[in-house]
Amino acid sequence: MFADLLNYKKESYYKEHPTVRFDTLYEKAEYEIVAVILSEVYRKSDDVFKYYQVEKTGSPAEFDAYVRNIKKLALYDTGVTAQYGDRLIVLSTCEYSTENGRLAVVARKL
Repeated sequence: MFADLLNYKKESYYKEHPTVRFDTLYEKAEYEIVAVILSEVYRKSDDVFKYYQVEKTGSPAEFDAYVRNIKKLALYDTGVTAQYGDRLIVLSTCEYSTENGRLAVVARKL
């Protein structure tokens, strides 16, 4: 469903499309991309950074740690960061360079 996200592996594509639009029944919103990462889906017991657990960023320290980890995994520097209080969205799709691989686009609401 989100296979077009794979285009973001190329920095040139990001430069042409630095924002994503995400509309729901209740709102239309634009998000600027903080990072594009390659990762994988881990077992629940694996003690590693899990990019898809963004809901576990309830405190400023947890949020900052999440952003630091995303930036470490980033395929390239977007020049955009996020601060505690920003609303993030994580869009993810399968990426087959590794078993259970995923490409994720992490963006903050404008």
